[in-house]
This record gives sequence, structure tokens and C-alpha cells, in this order.
Amino acid sequence: MKIPTPAEQRQTYLAQLQPHVAEPILAVGFLATPGYTAGLMKDYGIGKTIGMVSPLAGWLFRKKKVADRLAVSRNDLVAVTASSVHLFEFPKESHQFVVTGPPTVWNRNDIRVTAEAPQKLAQLIHVQFRDGRVLDYDISIGIREWKTFSDAMRDLLLAPVNA
Repeated sequence: MKIPTPAEQRQTYLAQLQPHVAEPILAVGFLATPGYTAGLMKDYGIGKTIGMVSPLAGWLFRKKKVADRLAVSRNDLVAVTASSVHLFEFPKESHQFVVTGPPTVWNRNDIRVTAEAPQKLAQLIHVQFRDGRVLDYDISIGIREWKTFSDAMRDLLLAPVNA
């Protein structure tokens, strides 16, 4: 099975999401629980170190840590339109995306998004709502050609909306 390019994957996601979104989708990307990617990488490194002594123990450590992290984390495939943001939860036990329920929807006029400087594995963003509530998310930074997959989504979220 051929691994899709980022452009091909973006088109696949757009085709899956557009039937669930009333207006044209301008960008897609991913948001994750803060610390998710860094935590996975840390656990992987510790597991590899343990694996130098006992490959089975290292594998079991990594398997348990990933399962524990998945249980308390959330990844969303996000569709941004001119007026709204739609968060579709990515299935926890799958590498394939399937729409499993209605998205969380934010009106872009009701949020203000700020971003911290990108780190090695992720960029932390803060979503502030009119009521003062703030939610934090990571935008994972992929490798090679996937490094900029969520950049267009991030840039739209950071841009003010003309009301």
C-alpha cells in the first residue's frame, strides 16, 4: 500500500469532512492534547533504553505508555472555514480517520487564538473564548514533508476574522 503524500492526505480529509461542514473548508490540520507528542517521544526513548537491556521489557513499556497516554489524550482533525472551526475527534485506536459523530464547532468570531514559539515536536496554542475560558492545544510538528501539514490551519486560526 502506497503511503499518501501530505497533499493527497489533505485531499482525502477534505473529501471526508466537507459533507459534514456547511461552508467550504479552507484548511485542515490536527490539534492534540498539550504535551501529547513530546510525551510519546519521551516514552519511546525510555522504552528504547530499557530495550537495550531487555527488548521485551522495552516493548512492553512502550506499549503500556502509549495505551495510557491514548486513554487520557485527544487528537482532533480540524476543518477551518471562513466563519467556524470544526473539531472531529480522531479515533483513538486507529490510524485511519472516520467521522464517528458530530464535531465540536466554534464560531471564529467568538475565539481568539494565540501561539507560543514552535518547539522541536509541537507548537502550543491557546484558544480564548468570549466568556474568558481558555483551552490549550498542541499542533504536532511532523517530520520531513509532513512538517508543515497543519500550518495553513494554524495560520487561519491566528488570523483575525472580519465580522
